[in-house]
Amino acid sequence: MPDLVSDEVVEHYRQEGFIRIPGVLTPQEVKSLLEVSLLRLDEAEKVNWDRADGRVMDWVPHVDRASEELRGLALHPRITAIAERLAGVPLRLFKSELLRKGTAGSALTPLHADAPAIPFSGRPVGLTAWVALTDVPVERGCMSYIPGSHLVPHEQDEARERDPFRCPSNLVWEPRVTVPVRAGDVTFHHERVLHLAGRNDTDEVRVSLATVYMDAESVYEPSDLVPDDLGGLLPGQRLDDDHVFPLIGARG
Repeated sequence: MPDLVSDEVVEHYRQEGFIRIPGVLTPQEVKSLLEVSLLRLDEAEKVNWDRADGRVMDWVPHVDRASEELRGLALHPRITAIAERLAGVPLRLFKSELLRKGTAGSALTPLHADAPAIPFSGRPVGLTAWVALTDVPVERGCMSYIPGSHLVPHEQDEARERDPFRCPSNLVWEPRVTVPVRAGDVTFHHERVLHLAGRNDTDEVRVSLATVYMDAESVYEPSDLVPDDLGGLLPGQRLDDDHVFPLIGARG
């Protein structure tokens, strides 16, 4: 852990809003988890994200609640320990989604931030661990980020609550950093950092697990963008069910 998340790594994440940590999973873990993931993607009910220019991706929602192996990945001790080190506060698992960007008719994932589409409120430390289960070079749709965009007061924030893909005009022309990854690498990005992903122009699917972690004291805050009522929770109710939203890292 000290080699993976030095003070310099933590400072980079907090200033830039994202970080790539190479080799978090072993090759054996990647092989086993990719087999499970491909089977789940073939058999499970999925959500499709289509745009006029093609399919952005499809995914299995809340896969951590349906697959013991993928729940184990969402709560992987190395990944969760890194997440808490970066955030600097205790965290809980919010959700985990198994993502696939296909090869035929793939479309780019437009520039956006995650915060407007996640129905919880807490300290602004929420982050996503994006675990690559296949190699993701630029040509396969790796992610790009606008460094520091999570720290900049965003213009049009009220409008973005209704449309998370409406990029603030004060940031749209800022430089972007593109981050290719190898299978077993993990990128972590802040809930407010602006990011996108390219098309998959290769003949191999892109498979990843995206897990959202939140401040351990978060409460439910309904979002018009997310119809899920989280099992009947009331606005302002703590998300502290230790089975659905378990504590992670050293506390989990």
